[in-house]
Amino acid sequence: MNAADFAAAARGYVGVPWRHLGRARTGVDCIGLVLLATREVGLELPDPAPYGREPQGTRLLEGILTHAERIASPEPGDVLLFRMGLYGGHVGIASVHPAWGVPACLHAYAPRRQVVEQPMDEELRAALLGAFRLPSLSISAER
Repeated sequence: MNAADFAAAARGYVGVPWRHLGRARTGVDCIGLVLLATREVGLELPDPAPYGREPQGTRLLEGILTHAERIASPEPGDVLLFRMGLYGGHVGIASVHPAWGVPACLHAYAPRRQVVEQPMDEELRAALLGAFRLPSLSISAER
């Protein structure tokens, strides 16, 4: 399994509406996007639902660490954890923006009410708590 394919699978959800606990093309949240994209590349991860819309302490970080290893420099296809308040409460998938060729994040973004591929601007960089690699996904140049 290839991390670039994982990022490409997530990119296929750009424009899908944001919906809390969503797990389908009719609506998806940030965790749902990661779960659906991993399934598309043949990897099954456990679904942590149900969960609230607000961060629940370190539960999300602990769940990620169960299935991924923390890394220093994200590559396309790595999972990104962002701070919401004091805790990690939002995830995305590292990518290279197809139009601008800059580091970006694919995520189901509630403020925009849809899945977006957003360049890693100052706001995202400031909120980034860590990057994580799913060991079963090999890293190679993104398509």
